Amino acid sequence: MPTQTIDSIRISCSLAVRQLLSEDVLGEIPHTQQIVSSSLHSTSETETPVRIMAFGGAVRPFPFLKTSMVLTAVVTMYALQFLSPVTPEVVSSKQVALFPPSYWVMPNHPSQTPVEKRKTERIERLHSAAEDASNASASSESSESSEAPQETEPSEASQASSSSAPDVVIRGDNKRGVFLTAGSVAREKFFNETVEKLLAAGGDTIVMDVKGGGALFHSAAPMANEIGLVRNLYDLPAIIQKLHEKNIYVIGRFVAIKDEAYVQKKPDTRIKHPVTGKVLNQTWIDPSNDEAIQYNMEIMCEIAAAGIDEINLDYIRFSTAEFGALGVFTGEEKADRVEKFIKAARDTIDRCGPKTKLGLSTYAILGWDYDINVRTLGQDVRRFAPLVDIISPMAYPATFTSEGYYIPGKNPGPRMYWLVYRTLTGYTKLLGPEESKKIRPWIQGYGVVNKDMSDQIRAVYDAGFCGFQVWNANNNYGPTYVGLKNDVKRPDVCIDPALL
Repeated sequence: MPTQTIDSIRISCSLAVRQLLSEDVLGEIPHTQQIVSSSLHSTSETETPVRIMAFGGAVRPFPFLKTSMVLTAVVTMYALQFLSPVTPEVVSSKQVALFPPSYWVMPNHPSQTPVEKRKTERIERLHSAAEDASNASASSESSESSEAPQETEPSEASQASSSSAPDVVIRGDNKRGVFLTAGSVAREKFFNETVEKLLAAGGDTIVMDVKGGGALFHSAAPMANEIGLVRNLYDLPAIIQKLHEKNIYVIGRFVAIKDEAYVQKKPDTRIKHPVTGKVLNQTWIDPSNDEAIQYNMEIMCEIAAAGIDEINLDYIRFSTAEFGALGVFTGEEKADRVEKFIKAARDTIDRCGPKTKLGLSTYAILGWDYDINVRTLGQDVRRFAPLVDIISPMAYPATFTSEGYYIPGKNPGPRMYWLVYRTLTGYTKLLGPEESKKIRPWIQGYGVVNKDMSDQIRAVYDAGFCGFQVWNANNNYGPTYVGLKNDVKRPDVCIDPALL
């Protein structure tokens, strides 16, 4: 059999395996010896689901028929490897591979999937941008030091620079999307319709509940399972994979300190008076309680490890309901306790899913009057900003009273526009030029008409920002889709020169 034919069969088998298992499970497997890191096993020989675990611990349920097809392809590739090693025209003989890397190109093999094509295009753009920058730098240096002797061989540093591609960095601040409850995620038809409507309108982000009253997905977190706080509404890795295939940025909304379900199981984790020990709040945890932190971090680690793009901490503050009783703590003492929780989240994400971003949902009023509100909330966003990647002021015009915040004829634009704009410009002054780059606000998707959405989106752009997520507890986003479709031209700064 001609080696070209053998190579084509090998490539076809590899592509079949990659498509059957999905790229996020299989990953890049360039070397034969890595096969020992995987296991494929069937629980029966009937048409019952089996589980396939491959490369990195990812586990997915697959039907037996699909497993049989995978095993057939793998056996075929093993046999071909013995019949004929990979030809030098395809790859160096030092890189004998069972699963070829994605950059192998063979004639007449299936084309890339749309997702793979988009990834390839982004990488190529990054390489091109890096090469242009390198050439520009080299040209500048040569013009300034044309008399300097030239090296006959490249230095180690230049060799490393030329051989390593820049990392793909996904910006979180320029994403635009909508929020879904866990129940909406679990309703397949509604979920699919929402995704399609969002994409058709030009959005690219889904925010979904992952924790609130317990873990909302099929979680293996030990403490949550032990005390019965896993609700099993949906398969998180499967949902993330489905959204990533459509090039959607996925954010998990993680309700942090307000946790009535947990404190009912663990009442000792509630916040208490520092002297008398009296419970000061019945439904919120003490954010510095080690047991409560461990419970939350076990769930968070699992979410980050599943490959989610961002975890957004909501209710990351002290309660405003018991303002008097909680006044026993200063604003700084409250912030100390909240910061302990955020630092634990930062460490957990860096350990369990380093590519996952950490975000905070914060009170809009902090952009108007900081000091007095920090004393109440302990939400010292200036202090917390270096620990996180995204800051999301909840700039809902409905939360502002009708008097004092908007004066028709004096403040520019309609009320919806002004309250969002003023909140965000206030945050810019609060955080400074560097940390304010992390801002991606919540805007209001409830009780609105089409114009309200357009006004809010325009306010985000006019304030100097690029992205937003829309809140509607009922997940009805008709005006939001219209607002996105009628979107004013986004500022140039929002178009990342390299990628996402």
